[in-house]
Amino acid sequence: MLKQIPTVTTATTTTKATETWVEADGWWLRDLFVKYGHHIRSLDVSSPALIAAISSAGTCTGLQSFKVWSVRNRGGGWYTPTWISRDSDQQQQPFAPLEAPGPLVSPVFEGHILPNPAAHPAKEDALEYWNLAQHVWLIVRQNVGLQRLTLGKDISQLAVVSADFIHDTLSPLQNLEEFEFSPPELDLDRYLSMLPKLQSFISDQGPIDSGDLLRPYSQLLNLSLHLTRMACPRLFSLLKNLPGLVSLRIGRFDDCGWSVDRVKEFLGDAPINLQDLYFGRYQWRNYRDHEVATLLIPTLTRLTTIVVLRENSETARAVGLYCRHLQVFRQATDETSLHPVNGYPMVPNALCGIIESCPDLEELDAISHKFEAQRLLECQWASSRLIVFRVQIIGVERLTAEQQDVMDTLVGSGRLRLDNSTDLQEDLLSEDERGAVSQLQRSRLQQQEILSRMSHQWISLTTLCFGLEYRRRASYHLDVPPHYEGDDGEYLGYGEPIPNTLELSLESGLDRLSTLNDLEMFGFEGLDHRIGKAELEWMAVSWPRIKIMPGLRGY
Repeated sequence: MLKQIPTVTTATTTTKATETWVEADGWWLRDLFVKYGHHIRSLDVSSPALIAAISSAGTCTGLQSFKVWSVRNRGGGWYTPTWISRDSDQQQQPFAPLEAPGPLVSPVFEGHILPNPAAHPAKEDALEYWNLAQHVWLIVRQNVGLQRLTLGKDISQLAVVSADFIHDTLSPLQNLEEFEFSPPELDLDRYLSMLPKLQSFISDQGPIDSGDLLRPYSQLLNLSLHLTRMACPRLFSLLKNLPGLVSLRIGRFDDCGWSVDRVKEFLGDAPINLQDLYFGRYQWRNYRDHEVATLLIPTLTRLTTIVVLRENSETARAVGLYCRHLQVFRQATDETSLHPVNGYPMVPNALCGIIESCPDLEELDAISHKFEAQRLLECQWASSRLIVFRVQIIGVERLTAEQQDVMDTLVGSGRLRLDNSTDLQEDLLSEDERGAVSQLQRSRLQQQEILSRMSHQWISLTTLCFGLEYRRRASYHLDVPPHYEGDDGEYLGYGEPIPNTLELSLESGLDRLSTLNDLEMFGFEGLDHRIGKAELEWMAVSWPRIKIMPGLRGY
């Protein structure tokens, strides 16, 4: 810990740095906080001038919540942060220290803050950013009663602050319950030791300290390290020594040679109470799918929610096998394309085990996943509580283009009515016509069965989607993205409809979904559907709560 760090008295300190900030908006802003700052209990700010005024006023000392979001609004990309090690006076980074662009805002920072050589701010921004980091830390030091503290990524990147200073500033915050901060070096054990009431900690950059937790900590409920690569020893140390942990978000998983027996030996009889698991990068290129399925998922028998970037096959099957209390399976991105993405086609039917084994399932939100129609019908649908179902259904026995031409001719000539095709005298049809009629009947029966089962078993559905596209071309990298020019950029076009998908006409069973009185979203974007005026009129009457219909463009 630091020795005899001076008390901050910025209300009476007027430095050249402070004047630079205040001149832009006038002293009235600072005076306002001098007069009323002691009444404020919650601050949510991103303006550098406002932050400087609050800090220099020195009267906002009763805060319970303080949140600072991104303040870098003048261009420039993100950069790799650097830091001063708490065990050494040497900077752990390859850059030479830069000269400070201005004086220290307070003597409390003497020897503990340096400009970040990796930041490369524009010359006109250098002093502003230099002051900003200091003012934010001063506000934190003035509020020992904080319960919620959010320091945006900028605060750890705009200046190099020593780990000792950070820890000395945080240790008085004995009431802190929620903390969001991305320090360049994360010593989780030390944070948990000095913050006894900490329930939620969020950090989106690493690396995490390589040491394991030294003892159990029961206070932490939510831990988010979603850009951090997590090795087996570290991951299972967290699971073992955080018995109260309910929610965990990590970026990548690395087995490091661990085995199932070693995991069991390490965990022993320690119960794993984790309920929510968010996975990030490891799922992107089938990374560590087997290790996650064999080492991690079997330990999470109480899991109720899992969020993944992509639904890798082995992980999905393991979830269905071991996580019988699962309520939510969701892909990390809200939208994706029905067209092949980056050359990584999804294996169909990987989520059948979840449908068959999880009676508490409420959300299957995975629009990038494909179910083959016949395989979906063969599944035993365990849950009757589903409210969100966003998947692709492929392999529907639709007519070929040639068969569709034959049917159009039959209907157009009056020889066939689609709603009464069973009365047709088959001996009056050619072989091709009989084949087309037979195929149409099989297709309609298959689709009607799928939609009937949904309407009878999932009557509480609020979201039902079979297709959803990223609209902006720049939002995702497709192999060969069909696109068109809009007024404000390039948008994805549908290209050719996805073949062998649901027809969604009244004749093919759409009217079976009349039981879904709570439906608010119905998506059919990119599908080879036959929705027309009659279907839209039926939807307007049958779904009184419908709000969103992706795929309606063009009507």
